[in-house]
Amino acid sequence: MIRSSYRLVARCLLSACALALAGSLAAPLAAQNYGNGPQFSGEGFGKNKIQYRDFSWQIYRSPHFNVYYYEAEEAQLQKLVSFAESGYDQLSREFNFQIKDPVPLIFYATHSAFEQNNIILNFIPEGIGAFASPVRFRMVLPIDMPDPELMQLILHELTHIFQYHMLFQGSLAKAVATAPPTWFMEGMASYMAKDETERDKMFLRDAVVNDRIPSVTQTNFGGFFAYRFGHAVFDFIEERWGRDGFLDFIYEIRNTIGSRVDRAVERAFKMKPEDFDTEFRRWLRKKYLPQLVETGEPGDFGRVFRLQEGRPASEVISPTASPSGDLVAAFTVYSGEIDISLFNTQTRRLVRNLTSGFSNEYQYLVGQELALGRKMGRDIDFSPDGNTLAVFAKREKGRSLLLLDVLNGGIREIIDMAELEQQTAPSWSPDGTKIAFSGWKNGQFDIFLLDVESRTITNFTNDDIFDGAPDFSPDGGSLVYVSVTGDGFAKLFRSEMGNPGQRFQITTGESNENDPVYSPDGRRIYFTSDRDGADNIFSLDVAKGEIRQYTDVVSGAFMPTVLPAAPAGEDAGQERLVYTGFWKGNFDLYVTDVDEPVEDPQTVEVPVEPTSPENVARFEPDIQVTIDEANKEKYGGYKFFLEDARSVVGVDADQTVLGQVILSFSDYLGDRRIFAALSSVESFSNFNILYADLSRRWQWQVLLFDDRSYYLTRDFVRQDTRPFEREQKAYQITGAIGSIVYPFTFYQRAEFGVGYIYREIAYPLLQVGRDPLEPVEFVTFTDDFPLIQGALVGDSTIFANYGAVGGRRWRLDLQYGPNLGGGGGEDSTLFASADLDVRQYIPVTRRSNVALRGFAGIAGGELPTPFRFGGLDTLRGTRFYEFSGDRAFFANVEYRFPLIDVIATPLFVFQGVRGNIFFDVGGAWYDDFEEFDFYNSDEGRLEDATAAYGFGVTVRFLGIDLNWDFARVTKFADDEDSNFETSFWIGSRF
Repeated sequence: MIRSSYRLVARCLLSACALALAGSLAAPLAAQNYGNGPQFSGEGFGKNKIQYRDFSWQIYRSPHFNVYYYEAEEAQLQKLVSFAESGYDQLSREFNFQIKDPVPLIFYATHSAFEQNNIILNFIPEGIGAFASPVRFRMVLPIDMPDPELMQLILHELTHIFQYHMLFQGSLAKAVATAPPTWFMEGMASYMAKDETERDKMFLRDAVVNDRIPSVTQTNFGGFFAYRFGHAVFDFIEERWGRDGFLDFIYEIRNTIGSRVDRAVERAFKMKPEDFDTEFRRWLRKKYLPQLVETGEPGDFGRVFRLQEGRPASEVISPTASPSGDLVAAFTVYSGEIDISLFNTQTRRLVRNLTSGFSNEYQYLVGQELALGRKMGRDIDFSPDGNTLAVFAKREKGRSLLLLDVLNGGIREIIDMAELEQQTAPSWSPDGTKIAFSGWKNGQFDIFLLDVESRTITNFTNDDIFDGAPDFSPDGGSLVYVSVTGDGFAKLFRSEMGNPGQRFQITTGESNENDPVYSPDGRRIYFTSDRDGADNIFSLDVAKGEIRQYTDVVSGAFMPTVLPAAPAGEDAGQERLVYTGFWKGNFDLYVTDVDEPVEDPQTVEVPVEPTSPENVARFEPDIQVTIDEANKEKYGGYKFFLEDARSVVGVDADQTVLGQVILSFSDYLGDRRIFAALSSVESFSNFNILYADLSRRWQWQVLLFDDRSYYLTRDFVRQDTRPFEREQKAYQITGAIGSIVYPFTFYQRAEFGVGYIYREIAYPLLQVGRDPLEPVEFVTFTDDFPLIQGALVGDSTIFANYGAVGGRRWRLDLQYGPNLGGGGGEDSTLFASADLDVRQYIPVTRRSNVALRGFAGIAGGELPTPFRFGGLDTLRGTRFYEFSGDRAFFANVEYRFPLIDVIATPLFVFQGVRGNIFFDVGGAWYDDFEEFDFYNSDEGRLEDATAAYGFGVTVRFLGIDLNWDFARVTKFADDEDSNFETSFWIGSRF
């Protein structure tokens, strides 16, 4: 199971991150165009899953795990094995269950390295913290986190492995048939790992006090709330029925088919599901509603910011105040993408965006709760002169620092940091010469300093304590930051700039502090703390040790920034705070005064003696494993197993039936794969078998194929009195092609292949002295020859959970086949071809967009292979492969919009019902035999081109798209009497 802790990206990308076949695999060049056909759906495109480093994999065999690690991270092996064995011991006792075979555990040093794994072929956003696969029971995770959190992560993913064995007995078929809801699987994993923080509970508390708790029988919700809801259900079960009730419920779920939670509830607890829901809600209200009465919502303590009159600026997070206090910059998603926007602090209204949403300069901005889970500190900071904003963005291999132009918008400069990873929380020094931030290097998270002018980076802290969220004091003499201690609590520390090796711990106790920021006069440090339960805003008077509280919110308030309304040194009551509050499922900005704290100040003792890093408590697992060198071995053998299977079906307007089954085989790491595509068109059967090595940046692959199908031809007699007659012409192309793929960037790649082809194809024969009114004769040629082909591919498409919504994708294919004497002519070129497929997606609203596609191809030489298209997702309303020729083109314009979000039945749920209105136009011809006139201006109609218009419906069911199209073919002539034709097919629209 995928462990996710983000919101916006989860909604848009999580469904695309299940095991897939070729989404972001650099698409096999040889498989795409050896038969001169246009690219359909998403084949041949995709962003690039790049291996930026060479992983030299080893295996360590412990009693319950086969740990896959690469040599560069061998120093972390002892810790990982100790954590894993401790987790297994704990869970096996709690579940009273033993797993028979060792569990494959694959770990990466950082999340950026973890993103390069090939077990999931699709791009992995940073919000996906780890995952466990039911195929071969693999756990895959990064380890760049505090040790207590890493222990919880291992417990979470290992719980999924226990689930796969206990619930499905290792059977994928049973996993599909049982299909427990997300809340059950993820909630149990969170419950067993005890990984729920007060910040996590914020989502549940908000749902309880706003009466948004679903029934346990609901299976159509996911995202981060499913984790929290499921965790609460299991808390309730154990409190009410004990550990036996918990285990009974698990096994009753196993014995049901089709996620029948209602039956499992009745059998395990002897009560109706509606009664369970009633008692569960009563238990939640008793637990959390008194907190609302005693505390409040974010709006009780501050005034909300708005995009426009009457509209809250929902999904706004991580505010940072300008030096003057007139502006606040924050992340927003109101445009559908993660942007940085400016707000006027007096009117509390949006001023403008500084970023343009999607950008080829970076993949996404690093925003907590949006692109990644909650970490430490704020994500944006103003320069001292107020003209520049610093923010990190994901670019290719890792993260880079962006300096944004506040006055004009856009990127002023990009600063790459080759030796660092997972950078976050930038903070400008008061003189503007340095930027402090946290990041990973050499196996530890430290605070670093960037010299803005020279670009040199130096360590500020340098030890094995997890540090983050730095902020400079106003005089530039010290840094305050957050460190995670061995007991798992995040505390505030301060170090002098001249002596960073000494740290002063300035908060204590069993609570978590975060987001520290100095007041303009340096007397106070504002911060977030969960000391009273939910996250709220506090301040600490550094000299007096006086703690004040400014919010008391039942859900959560965090990430404060200070608005200085008076010169430094004057009355502190002049300051104001802007913070992020969570309410009714949304993040909003609020502003509050600081002269009236919600509670009386408390005085605490502020340590005056420094604490050395050696004296900070470390986390220790229950079991300490000593590494035995005899249990190490090199990874090899590359045994393959079935990873995934899927099918595609289509029925076009003339009832031509198309079918395809795709099988994916993989080794344990997913680096070496075999794809077998078995398809049929009418009575023709085809196969494509591809071996791909994805273990390096330079990928290579070998394709064996046998493509047998047909295309439709017409008699070339131009008679206006009757439609052109069409007939099927069969063809066969069989061969083998080896190719290499090199990704230049995340968005562009080059492909090159060579192979050998056997071809049997019907081709029009030009007869000397032929009567022009007689049909052209088709002659079947048989030949074989070497093939050379290349391609350039670009893909910057942005996807929502229902398909492409923005960006562009294009593919230029080139092919060349020399004449070796068996092709029926003396031309040195048997055939050569070039074709271009371009697709553009333009957002119209947050949930609708325009999709454009254009395809054009030209083929030449002695015997060129014809292009062919028609029907289904190309020129709709026409017959399958109705158009053929050595010249071909078609274009599509489509408006896509939502119809119904969910249709729920007792057995199945249909999601994402969307509509579209389309217009298609295209044509194909043989240049030696025909003249092609696109338009007849005299008669005001299309001449040789064909158009179609109509509408379609797409329904998402069990993760696949079911498509119905209703199209009418037209020449725009006055005497047309064509009807709407219907086609059904399964797959993604272009």
